[in-house]
Amino acid sequence: MPETTMIRIDRDDRGIATITLNRPEVRNAINPEMIGEITDAFLAASADDAIRAVVVRGAGKVFCAGGDLNWMRDVEGYTEDEVAADSRRLQDMYRSINECPKTTIARIHGAAMAGGLGIAACCDASLAVRTTNFRVSEVRLGIVPGIIGPFLLARIGNSWLRHLAVTARMFDGEEALRIGLVHGVAEDEAALDALVADHVALALEASPEAVTETKRLIAGIGGGPDPAVFDDALAWNVRTRRSSAAREGIGAFLERRKASWVPED
Repeated sequence: MPETTMIRIDRDDRGIATITLNRPEVRNAINPEMIGEITDAFLAASADDAIRAVVVRGAGKVFCAGGDLNWMRDVEGYTEDEVAADSRRLQDMYRSINECPKTTIARIHGAAMAGGLGIAACCDASLAVRTTNFRVSEVRLGIVPGIIGPFLLARIGNSWLRHLAVTARMFDGEEALRIGLVHGVAEDEAALDALVADHVALALEASPEAVTETKRLIAGIGGGPDPAVFDDALAWNVRTRRSSAAREGIGAFLERRKASWVPED
């Protein structure tokens, strides 16, 4: 497995690789370095016949707070092509998770916001603490969920994606289970670890070859994001990342003030 600084990779003698998002000081926010490391880790796991399953988890108090807004704000002065290349690397990260031929398991606690939901939507088994906070928060920042949209659409369907992406309201693990974003909830982190262990055991009882072929089957019969939409989704992301609304929304969040479109009390 590759050397890393933004994530931690552990591998046991059963062939279980655990990828830990390891920026707890910023709630495991995703930045370009982390994007590259996660992508490389999943590509390496995909190519390694000895790996049976991959578990993704977050260090510290939350799973993942989404994209690092300092990185997202830094597109000022970038050309459209440069922003597109930057966004494509993020899209490629999600695709490396979604298309991994191994059993993939997300262990979700604390919070999973925006891009963190994308990771959850790309894993075969997403498991969460019942009190975890979830939010498709992009519209509050003046952007759209262009990169994670295709993966969330395949997971929860048009109605729920439309509702959650437009309202950007917070919801918990119980609701995430009800709408199909996650597949199991636990009362606390100890119970979550036991639930993850149960799913690891299930992965080890399955034929690796059959798991790979089953995932290919499901993707082939329309059970995943349509690859034809990736370019359109990317274009929406690029356009809104470079917009005045994004500059205002992200700036307001980082400056701890209300965005200009929020009415005064």
